[in-house]
Amino acid sequence: MVEIQDLNVIFNKNTSLEKVVFSSFSLTIHDGDFICVLGTNGSGKTTLFNALIGRIPYTGKILLNGKDISKYKTYKRAKEIGIVYQDPLLGTAPNLTVEENLLLAKKESSIFFYHDKKKYLSECKEYLKKFELKLEDNFKTPIQELSGGMRQALTLFMATNKDPKVLLLDEHVAALNPTTAEKVMHITNEIIQEKKMETLMITHNIDVALKYGNRLIILDEGKVVFDVSGKEKEELTREVLLSKNYHHFSDSTVLS
Repeated sequence: MVEIQDLNVIFNKNTSLEKVVFSSFSLTIHDGDFICVLGTNGSGKTTLFNALIGRIPYTGKILLNGKDISKYKTYKRAKEIGIVYQDPLLGTAPNLTVEENLLLAKKESSIFFYHDKKKYLSECKEYLKKFELKLEDNFKTPIQELSGGMRQALTLFMATNKDPKVLLLDEHVAALNPTTAEKVMHITNEIIQEKKMETLMITHNIDVALKYGNRLIILDEGKVVFDVSGKEKEELTREVLLSKNYHHFSDSTVLS
């Protein structure tokens, strides 16, 4: 479980450009939550993610299973929190091959690493076959030569291979065409269900938010203005969501 307690984020503090993004913000991500986060640009979605991974300064507490990770070094947070970004090349080493990237993402390293390298790559190949994107046939291909869908599927695998406790998805299908985006979302959902990770997914796409996940929240000016889960989330329709929250969306969000 993740608990965000009294989060405060202020940019350009004590200057004429000061902007308060979060003030005494709190949110609990319960065990089993797959939260889809909606909200217009500037609502605080990306800032929330950056606070979770320790990329920006903040005050308050972020607890992971009761432990305050606010003081964790970046590498230590990375073991607990997996991240997939909108840009398919982030989260990988683009100039390296699929095989080389997979070796970087190996869960454990030891003096026996090279002895079990072949077995590990074979297991990766079998797992990636489930994605039906031909990744298993492109182990010697540099990441930058793969299609967007293949890159995102591989990044998902790499981000979750070390079994993080939390997965953050930052509009990770937004740059893909609709067919590929749906394929990657299906893969995403399968991985989340298999590994039982608490997940927070930013999206501007209302239909994606309604279809996937078991909880939906809307951020506006650094506050949760809508939070629905369980049966109510399952029965929520686009029409009802918009009728209650139209003013919390930009035109591009509503029309997506």
